[in-house]
Amino acid sequence: MEQSLGVARLRTRDVSRWQEGVHEHFLPLDFTARRKEDFLATMTARQLGSAHLACVGADAHCVTRTPVLADRSERRYFKLFWQMSGASRIEQSGKTSELKAGSWTFYDTARPYVIEVSDASRFAVMLIPKELCSSWNAPIVERAGQAFHSSGASRVALASVMTALRDPECYDALAADTVVASISALMLTALKSETVEERQPAVQVRLAQACRYIASRVDNPDLTPDDVATALHVSRRTLYTWFAQNGQSPFAFIQKTRLERCRLTLIDPAGCDKTITHIAFDNGFSDMAYFSRLFKATYGASPREYRKRFTD
Repeated sequence: MEQSLGVARLRTRDVSRWQEGVHEHFLPLDFTARRKEDFLATMTARQLGSAHLACVGADAHCVTRTPVLADRSERRYFKLFWQMSGASRIEQSGKTSELKAGSWTFYDTARPYVIEVSDASRFAVMLIPKELCSSWNAPIVERAGQAFHSSGASRVALASVMTALRDPECYDALAADTVVASISALMLTALKSETVEERQPAVQVRLAQACRYIASRVDNPDLTPDDVATALHVSRRTLYTWFAQNGQSPFAFIQKTRLERCRLTLIDPAGCDKTITHIAFDNGFSDMAYFSRLFKATYGASPREYRKRFTD
């Protein structure tokens, strides 16, 4: 784990090393990667006063806060969770919520929970000690584990978390406490005013299923939207309607997922011995010229230039 003035960074393909990093910077959790042989995860984390912040990008995995682990905790936290890309499934206290990009939730670390994360997921998390959330009354706390639509207060809170993670400077105690208190107040405002997705619309549940199916088979160069529709027993038109809610097509999502995996592998030290052609073919591309054009149009540099930028 690289450390720089309070900000820690981890990039690894080692499942055990990833679990150690999560334990070190957050909580003890049982961890299972969906594909141990091809797992990649990244984390930027820092402690801010008595709170803990992180931005995580990871391949499909599941974490479980077991009853034993929850009971062992010396300190009680609320954990805020913002889904930035990909999808997650949260279970706590009998509630199950599907999170898509742009939605958020919170849960109680003193109670057991399960989180299933899809491939190509990126999310931000924050642990806030419960004593700093004394104004979160019982009706608010009972909403733990539910999914919420993003709006002003929650987006400002997320921006504050990301700013703190990018800031190379250390925070003194007063500054850290002020930032944490402001985020807590913003999220309380969000909980009071934002619309809760108490029951995910069926189409959102099905869209999440489609995204998970694509992520699990995106290395197949022959994967098409028709294949996805057939696997989910819906028409091609229905599949396109689901994705249209997020302003994209199934084909665009397939390509975006492939590109993101290629990008992560290009800058991963563990993949330095892989050629760009190998990386592209491993992630479902079969035409190198097309891959290079698409990569440059998306990230502003050719695959070779992009790799050089992060490895020199």
